[in-house]
Amino acid sequence: MFAGLAVDGTTVNSLDEDSTIELTFATDTEFRCTACGADLVETPGGFDDDTGESDCPAYLPDGPDADDTGPHTPERVALAWCNSAGIRTDETDDAITLSLSTGDPRGAFTITIRRVPDDADSPLAGRLLLHLPHPGEPTPHEPLHPLHPGTFVIGRPAPTRRGHLTAA
Repeated sequence: MFAGLAVDGTTVNSLDEDSTIELTFATDTEFRCTACGADLVETPGGFDDDTGESDCPAYLPDGPDADDTGPHTPERVALAWCNSAGIRTDETDDAITLSLSTGDPRGAFTITIRRVPDDADSPLAGRLLLHLPHPGEPTPHEPLHPLHPGTFVIGRPAPTRRGHLTAA
């Protein structure tokens, strides 16, 4: 088998046997201030920057009589929920597995497509099988709660009403 690896359309190298490709994300920061851009940490009193300050240097007061200081305005950092994403090929099992790790770095959700061998004593011989994460899996990466067919909420069940991002 020959497999080529490309990043943003540029060939990086070629793979000629079972291989694993993994993309790791540096997800140290979950929140960032929309006004000043500082990385933020959620604390019981609100959001602090890496120096421990809760006041934002770029705070804009709401009106002419408002204080010139105010809190950071937190926003979630895109893709901060992802630890890693990977692709693993296995010629022995005639399978490709995609993995996505969210939250807990000790595991991942995996999606595998494999071919049942042509000589298998089965009506599925030669067919492709798709294995997906599902609720009730014996060793799930994180709990899955059905939202609608084919879509799941990961982790805690969906709230009955939409919440807004606020300080703890």
